[in-house]
Amino acid sequence: MSGREDGRVWTDAMRNPAIINSWNRAAMRRVRSFPDATRLPILDTITRATQNAIARARADEWLSVEYSIELCDTLVDVLGAERAVEFWRDLVYDSWVGGLLEPLSAGLHSTPDLGDGAETEQLEQRNQGVLALAPAAWSMSTRDCGEIVVAADEDAGSMRLEAHNLPPIVRVSEGIQVLYAGAVKAMLAFSKLSTHVEIDTSGDTLAFSLTFRD
Repeated sequence: MSGREDGRVWTDAMRNPAIINSWNRAAMRRVRSFPDATRLPILDTITRATQNAIARARADEWLSVEYSIELCDTLVDVLGAERAVEFWRDLVYDSWVGGLLEPLSAGLHSTPDLGDGAETEQLEQRNQGVLALAPAAWSMSTRDCGEIVVAADEDAGSMRLEAHNLPPIVRVSEGIQVLYAGAVKAMLAFSKLSTHVEIDTSGDTLAFSLTFRD
């Protein structure tokens, strides 16, 4: 039996935690564009089974999360966490320019100059508006992988995103953590701010603490 969810293809055999394959395919295209010194170690580490599964599945198909985890973890292993965050930041930003976030970003950048105090408040409102997309983006890109919520943070100039009800295999993957940190940085790039993203795995809930800098 097969069907569609939100226009995407699924089968009963795929009713396990999954990520939409468009992100896997976009990541693999970017990897293959790298110089040999970077590309080959990544491709040599990702198993042929995973590469074939990503290549053969349509972009709008749900692909078992294990494939995405192997891809993401490999990027961290080969590039290091910092470079892997920037990999996902650039990929998500480039993928959404001209698409989902461009209309929003145009509105965010069109606010009038109302003075320093008002400008600070506007920036905070912009960031909150962009970050409102973070839970929706996770929900749209994953299936049966928990949820992301925006949590209150008492510190000025900072926010906190929390991941709830993640499957254990997703929660412990450093590659998935880095993917989401990069995606958040891409969203906030539309508000023209530099953002420090700290991944917090110390408690029961995976969290991302964000500090905004001009």
